[in-house]
Amino acid sequence: MRGGDLVLQVGIRMAAVAIVVLVIALVLGWARLVPLALGLLGGVYALYLAADDPPIDVATPVFAAGLLVAAELAYWSLEERENVSAERGEVLRRAAIVAVEGAIALVLGAGLLALADAARTRGLAVDLFGAAAAAAALLLLARLARR
Repeated sequence: MRGGDLVLQVGIRMAAVAIVVLVIALVLGWARLVPLALGLLGGVYALYLAADDPPIDVATPVFAAGLLVAAELAYWSLEERENVSAERGEVLRRAAIVAVEGAIALVLGAGLLALADAARTRGLAVDLFGAAAAAAALLLLARLARR
């Protein structure tokens, strides 16, 4: 069991709060609560990583891709609240795009994880590369959220 009983209990409670916040956001149409819910879920995972302290967690790309797909589906469902008729086949196209985005996030995450595992060196160059990768990830998420 990761992190012990206390971490598990806190994680379950945080995840439950995140799910309730996401449901409230979707039911009431409050798009501003979606990042809060997903941030709480990310916090649960970070808590487990901090408590367990694995050298490299191979589940990270799966979790990241899952958060991306959850965000896309949440915002998509909020957009569907508007009474605008879509073109024929639009739903299938958009579902395919979300699936492809999730797959790309999974492959890129796994590739970055493999690169990080291979590079297990320390130093300024590695720190700068990590900071640049984090900044690129934040810019990509901001761009996707803006859509």
